[in-house]
Amino acid sequence: MTETHDEAEKTSSRRKRRGTGPISTEEQRLLSTSRPARTAAPREPSEPAPRALKFGRYERPDFERVESMLAAFANRRLGPLVNAVAQGFYGAATAEERENPGIRTAFYSFFLYTYRDPKGIRVIDLFADAGLPVEGRQKAALAACLQARLVVMSIDDVHPGKHRMRGRDLLRDEPVTALDRNASQLVKPGERLMCWQIPWGTSWQPIGYAVQVEQRKAVALDRALETLCNNLRAVRREMPEQHAANLWWLVHRVANM
Repeated sequence: MTETHDEAEKTSSRRKRRGTGPISTEEQRLLSTSRPARTAAPREPSEPAPRALKFGRYERPDFERVESMLAAFANRRLGPLVNAVAQGFYGAATAEERENPGIRTAFYSFFLYTYRDPKGIRVIDLFADAGLPVEGRQKAALAACLQARLVVMSIDDVHPGKHRMRGRDLLRDEPVTALDRNASQLVKPGERLMCWQIPWGTSWQPIGYAVQVEQRKAVALDRALETLCNNLRAVRREMPEQHAANLWWLVHRVANM
């Protein structure tokens, strides 16, 4: 379900999404007033089980159908807001980055799953409450999408044959097991992987556009994260929900420096 940084450089996004359109100037106000998601309580470092609860069974086509409906819902009903949030997300982007399909996919993941309006409501919450026809296994896929989260994962172990990656969420300080065919063929122990993830059974499934950080840049990333936390007067656990756009661009810059 993921598309790594290297793959996106060579291929266009597989998502059937449109561009962000004309840009509004309301976005900074919207982002500054958005409320954070509730953060889970920290786990003991020795606890081996992943945080995710066991979800009902769904397959990739179920997720793709739900996310396609979600994107259409956002563009149809929230067009002006999409444009407003896009202006802030792309505020410091280069002209080339604005045209990059992978970064556009990352923006949509941010907008659909993480951005919150002044009342603390996400687009995925609005979609779930809209009563649109979601049936069968798509209900399980929607339940998983409601749990979507941005993760910066430190890779400890990779099993390409099982499409499995084990490591630690650097910001929430908890163990993570992620399953993905593409990413597991590319990442190596010691590297970092940033992407949105949804529950997949008792593990997590990366979705959208993944940013891969080489091991030699791990120390630089850690220092950059500390600097960002200090500048925003935030702790690491707050970053994925309260400052996701800042976090995403910081990791992207380190990966490409």
